[in-house]
Amino acid sequence: MGAAFLASWPWENLGMFKYALYGPLVGRAVASRAWEPGSPDRWLFLLLALFTLRALTYQLWSSYSNMLFLTRRRRIVKDGVDFEQIDKEWDWDNFLILHILIASAALYLIRSLRHLPAWDARGLLVAVILHVALTEPLYYAAHRAFHGGRIFARYHALHHSARVPTPFTAGFATPLEHLLLGGLMALPLAGACAAGRGSVALALAYVLGFDFLRAMGSCNVELFPAALFRAAPLLRYLVSPRRTTPSTTPGRHPTCASSCRSSTASAARSTPRRGSCRRRTEQLAAMRLPKDARGLGSCEFSLERGVVHACHAGGVVHFLEGYTHHEVGAIDVDRIDVVWEAALKHGIRPA
Repeated sequence: MGAAFLASWPWENLGMFKYALYGPLVGRAVASRAWEPGSPDRWLFLLLALFTLRALTYQLWSSYSNMLFLTRRRRIVKDGVDFEQIDKEWDWDNFLILHILIASAALYLIRSLRHLPAWDARGLLVAVILHVALTEPLYYAAHRAFHGGRIFARYHALHHSARVPTPFTAGFATPLEHLLLGGLMALPLAGACAAGRGSVALALAYVLGFDFLRAMGSCNVELFPAALFRAAPLLRYLVSPRRTTPSTTPGRHPTCASSCRSSTASAARSTPRRGSCRRRTEQLAAMRLPKDARGLGSCEFSLERGVVHACHAGGVVHFLEGYTHHEVGAIDVDRIDVVWEAALKHGIRPA
């Protein structure tokens, strides 16, 4: 069976060179000084600015969801995002390239769209009506359709392969899904323009608002208490509370502890003896976590993936063994071998 139609991105093998697809638009904008108010290509500058803000919206929500000091207690899926998912979602922004190519083509073909007024309040009313009457129900119907057996396996399963939802997961889908999404987003804007009420501000506000809510819905943080929606049921039509269940059930795998506790065993057994107390950063004691460790999604300074400083490995052992004592202070030499053997038992090895 061959690959499904529009199930993969045509530039997926280009790597970072995919951003060269923005080149003609950026080059035209620079050549015509599109940022100047009187430039005939002013629309091109606004289009590039819009898509820069779209990417920034997802990035800011991602940064917020990773601020564990703010979100730890309200995370929906408690697991961390591991390197496998990070690599899989690395090209989450493919849909932005698709959408800007479609938008620029529309602006080239329909010249009147290049000269929209800055603002028309009545256009907002038209867009809201069309969004509620068309975009929302059609989006719901399309989403239900993508959960059907064969179409789910060929398309939507990619999106659901993410174990932990992130704002970037919202963009992690196939070209077919994003073509449909782009069309649904365009409906209210096209309707407002057809009614003679389109505006630059409406396009910016509607598209960024759409992205804002999508990124928020995948941020894996419970932003609104359930009691709020029980008290005001109509709010769920404006803000959908996200309660996500991971697509796979995690087994009993070592989970990387987010806090750093002293690791007397790892440091004592894996640190080379030296005549001086000074050590270079790259010579600090380090331990390699087992390959099935989950929740490790960032690299330690100067260390490779899957390798952590001994104190962090000690935090993992402390958690897995259910230790209740504090490891801060003088080293208990009687426990060195006990903790060392516990580390080896869990697959933690010297790096």
